[in-house]
Amino acid sequence: MQTEAVFKITFGVWVVLFLFPIGYAHRKAMREHGSRFAQAANEYPPLLWVRGLVGIALWVFLIDWLLSTYWFPWASVSLPVWARWSGVGFGGVVVGLMWWTMLALGSNYRGTMGLHPNHKLVTHGPYRFVRHPMNAVFPLVSIVLFLMSANWVIGAVALVLIGTIGIVRAPVEEAQLIERFGEEYRAYMQRTGRFFPRLRRRAGSSRPGNLS
Repeated sequence: MQTEAVFKITFGVWVVLFLFPIGYAHRKAMREHGSRFAQAANEYPPLLWVRGLVGIALWVFLIDWLLSTYWFPWASVSLPVWARWSGVGFGGVVVGLMWWTMLALGSNYRGTMGLHPNHKLVTHGPYRFVRHPMNAVFPLVSIVLFLMSANWVIGAVALVLIGTIGIVRAPVEEAQLIERFGEEYRAYMQRTGRFFPRLRRRAGSSRPGNLS
């Protein structure tokens, strides 16, 4: 089997492993919240356009790579095999981080912005360190895609897509969390970073929590 075919098959397996924990949290939220669970109407309208238009561009380049149609040869870069396999290894780390996040979030998961009527403040797992671990993990996907596919456009478009979603969503979600949980969430914001852990936590910190 050719090396390129191996990376394409590996990519397919990785996608399944990455999406599985999200599906797990989605099903758990559906069981608990039923029809009240995430609807597209709850999403920030500009993000729907970003997800649609940029998402289509990402799929076009992914299909070009996976089917070897070579519509965009200028998008390919020459990477050593070891670099591409490092992308596979890093992809395993990313899958682990996503599992950690989804297991902690559980039925509080919501595919769009907003809180469930009985939303709970998550106080364990990666939420101990950052307020938006899922949004922190998503940009790492662009690195995995770039290294596995050896296609700089796939990596760049993925970064724009998921990076924009995280940057736009985070402040809106935090405003909703402040409205729901008040001082408890404000105190949490003082001792944790939005996407990256604080190097030194402020005195008086106790327990954290968040949405995504």
